[in-house]
Amino acid sequence: MMQRGRKRLVGIFCKRRWRYLSLLIPCIHMLVCCGLCEADIYKYKKDGVWYYTDTPPKELPPDSETMIEIARQVPAQGSDGEPLLADFPAGNAIEQAATATVAVKSNLGYGSGFFISSQGHIITNKHVVRATAAQSQKNENYFNTIENRISELDKKFADERNRLAQYRDRIDRLKRAAEVEPDPIRRESYREDYKANSQRYETWRSDLGKREKKYEDEKKKFRDGRQNFIYSKSLANLSQRFTIVLADQTERYARLLKISKAHDLALLKLDGYSTPALTPASTHQLRQTDPVYAIGNPAKQHNSVTSGVFSGFEKGFLQTNAQIYPGNSGGPLVTEDGRVVGINTFKKLTHKFEGLGFAIPIEVALKEFSEHLPLK
Repeated sequence: MMQRGRKRLVGIFCKRRWRYLSLLIPCIHMLVCCGLCEADIYKYKKDGVWYYTDTPPKELPPDSETMIEIARQVPAQGSDGEPLLADFPAGNAIEQAATATVAVKSNLGYGSGFFISSQGHIITNKHVVRATAAQSQKNENYFNTIENRISELDKKFADERNRLAQYRDRIDRLKRAAEVEPDPIRRESYREDYKANSQRYETWRSDLGKREKKYEDEKKKFRDGRQNFIYSKSLANLSQRFTIVLADQTERYARLLKISKAHDLALLKLDGYSTPALTPASTHQLRQTDPVYAIGNPAKQHNSVTSGVFSGFEKGFLQTNAQIYPGNSGGPLVTEDGRVVGINTFKKLTHKFEGLGFAIPIEVALKEFSEHLPLK
């Protein structure tokens, strides 16, 4: 009977164990650009969920916090009409269009925009400055998927820890059997088995401890990242002022004028300056194979240009083979003479159109923001 028990001990350890599957959790790096909200922001917890708002309930919970002036102060701007980028070098019409293109930084990340008037009006995509419902749902689905994976791994680690404890109990019983065994040969055999299995146990325990520590570090990193993302998204949805980066890499602050309800469009305004501006062109004059250029800031590559041709209209969008990447969102799609015909939007309409670029016609933006734009 003891011999069978010894074989079970060796079998338990030598049996193929569940090995650690690395939890691939990318840490969500969302830069919290302080100072984008002028109103106080309140942080409070309700039903286990943290809320961030500038319009708190009448009776705030006792663990609420008032987050006052968390942002850096907006520096004083120049006098009205002070020219910007007047001497910035541009060798052709496309480079001139790039001069009027800006990067837009928000709590959601990095996007693009462009001046549509010399008075500092900037057109960009709504999803550059606000979290859309589709984005929020996609992120929530991702978080839930990772949390489900975490629950599975928690159970696997608990099961392995339980198996390790059972193995320890059996080793202890082997030790006690050796202590009471009257036969010296069998007693020495038990002791050797005890020693060998104890070494296996320590190796297993050490390995499990290292895997658990790595897993707990990754789990904490994910959950901290999730909380930071929720915080950043909340701030982004409250922000009324955004950092823009000009063609010469200098930064200014633009205020939000309007968010479109019907389109992926937003209008910002840089006050106090005379700015370079793009001239609109009629999209009705576009013909297939006409050259077009997408300007923007993909992967923070400042004012990069991709070229292509106008392919036609698709579901109200301008379609082109000029590559439009996430950082291009909000930048201009221009003709070869530098006139703007569309607002780049990274959008896959169906799987059939992957790899193609799409832009919102400029007429849509001009009509949407007509009450805020100066008359031509």
